[in-house]
Amino acid sequence: MISYIKTELMKEKRSANFKLGIIVPIIFILFNIAMVCLMGKSPEGKSYILATSFNWYPLLILPIVLSLLVVNISGKEKSEHIVLQKSKNLSFAKIELAKNIIIVAELFTITVVSTMLIFTVATFFLGEKISLSQLIMATMCLLVGSLPVVALSFLIYGLTKKKAVLILLNFVLTFPSAEIAVTKNWILFPWSYNLRMLSPVVGVHPNGTFLETGSELLNMEATYLGLFLSIAVYVVVLTLSLLINNKRSK
Repeated sequence: MISYIKTELMKEKRSANFKLGIIVPIIFILFNIAMVCLMGKSPEGKSYILATSFNWYPLLILPIVLSLLVVNISGKEKSEHIVLQKSKNLSFAKIELAKNIIIVAELFTITVVSTMLIFTVATFFLGEKISLSQLIMATMCLLVGSLPVVALSFLIYGLTKKKAVLILLNFVLTFPSAEIAVTKNWILFPWSYNLRMLSPVVGVHPNGTFLETGSELLNMEATYLGLFLSIAVYVVVLTLSLLINNKRSK
């Protein structure tokens, strides 16, 4: 398995995904600074940059970024490569698993770097006091909550082989997530997991507004449930994807 991961890592060097890992956090933090400047000073005990960061990221940024990451790493496998892989009796399931591991690692890097930039800007430039533990928890929710979308993206692309279809689907399915996240049906819609889990952690409604004290959305049970569901859905969808790819290699 290690050899498969090393091969995928070599393919990623100087790739579009490598550039995305550098560009996305920079563009995102600049966007948030611009938004905060328009909003003015944060209310007492609250942070605009924290609210916008962990609302816009799962709602608009990550669905597109994840789509591009999956498309870029999967699109490298041309027909001649597939023929060569079959001739060498390589496992398509292991190749798919290796690609998943690489994308999750790249997602981890993007989210962690973005979080570090948010903390730096908020603390040293905006003079806001952000709880480091709150920021770490929010980052973990953002990362884990994105896992189902990663697995589903691989499955969708594997079945359609259409870049535009994957990007469009992720964008369209994420669009209603803010509304679904506040209903009981959020557990059935993986694209809403991030927004629902983050609400109690950062105190922000999925629509981007601050939550009032006593709001039902502040219940941390939803966060713990979301973390469990995210991992469970990721494992189930990834297993299905690996089974499909295992049949291809036979």
